[in-house]
Amino acid sequence: MARLSLYTIPLLVVILFSSCRKETGAVNAKAPENFSEVFDQFWNNMNKRYVFWKEDSTDWDAMHRKYKPLFEGLDFNNVSDLKRSVQYFREMTANLMDGHYYIRFTHPVLKDSVVYPSRDRKQRSPWYHNAYNYSKVVRYKLDPNYNVGVNSSTSVTFGTIRQNILYFSCSYFYLYDAYTSGENNNVKPVLELFFNELAKTPSPYKAVIIDVRGNGGGDISDLNFLVGRLTATPLAFGSTRYKTGPGRLEYTPWIGSFITPVKGSKGVTIPIIALADNYSASLAESVTMAIQEMPNGKFIGEPTWGANGPYASNEFLYNAGPFELNSFMKVQTASAAFRTLNGRFSESVGIVPDLFVPFDPIAMQEGRDPILEAAMQLFE
Repeated sequence: MARLSLYTIPLLVVILFSSCRKETGAVNAKAPENFSEVFDQFWNNMNKRYVFWKEDSTDWDAMHRKYKPLFEGLDFNNVSDLKRSVQYFREMTANLMDGHYYIRFTHPVLKDSVVYPSRDRKQRSPWYHNAYNYSKVVRYKLDPNYNVGVNSSTSVTFGTIRQNILYFSCSYFYLYDAYTSGENNNVKPVLELFFNELAKTPSPYKAVIIDVRGNGGGDISDLNFLVGRLTATPLAFGSTRYKTGPGRLEYTPWIGSFITPVKGSKGVTIPIIALADNYSASLAESVTMAIQEMPNGKFIGEPTWGANGPYASNEFLYNAGPFELNSFMKVQTASAAFRTLNGRFSESVGIVPDLFVPFDPIAMQEGRDPILEAAMQLFE
């Protein structure tokens, strides 16, 4: 059985994430033999498996009227026409609100081509900046006895700041897997150190900082595994809606999404600060939202990526989500829709911080971290 995931998005593809994306999903058994079949398979799968048609501004029927004849005019054996089809797909999907949406072409001629609408929109934003490895600067802010753990799926950092602020960061959310793995790894002992300090009552610390900047998501098990240690009671942070069938607008009612406390959790009463940036996506956004909903929680940083819909690769469990055109393309798209506790969609928009602190490349080059420093200033 596949686990539903708020899955890692392929941010800048090779630069950031190389092997953390599962692209399985519903597969058309018959490989398309011409561009008419390519278009029909793609359009029909999108019509059935895309979860945001009720809210998305894209007129999918208009796309059929415009692009069906354009695809029929392409020669499947012509290299120029194959490449032209990528541009057509890019135009058709440019305004889709799904932040997870991503096309990777498997046709040999197109293997270096991708379609990634949310990345293209981000790059046009006035706040856009390249991804940054904050750990290079953060570790100079930590007290000397900080701990780092790394395995093949994630890296974690735990330490204190000025001896009175707990600090924790992770590059991807595969914490539960590392913690429960039967194989030796140096992530688990770092998690145990962090959890032990977090559970102390009364807390000897002024605050705890959860840093998910640059974190592209991961396994949904981590949501309760981590945030469930911050609360003693179930915490509502939004709602989720699924497809009930192949019809474009066949949906379940909205179902409340809750953080369930881990067994024995007494919660955390000191302030909890989430740090996130415009590369924080998917499960990292869910963690940020959940912290925002806590009475002692706050989010500092930049608006996040905007990919909140849960993603799963198993077409037999869900009526929506990723699909594949045999020998031509693989399409990643959310398996369910998510909205915030107040009923708003942050898909494509991102989570808005309580305190906006923009990325400052000059400050980072000087060894300063304005986002982390803004959090630290709250407790001086």
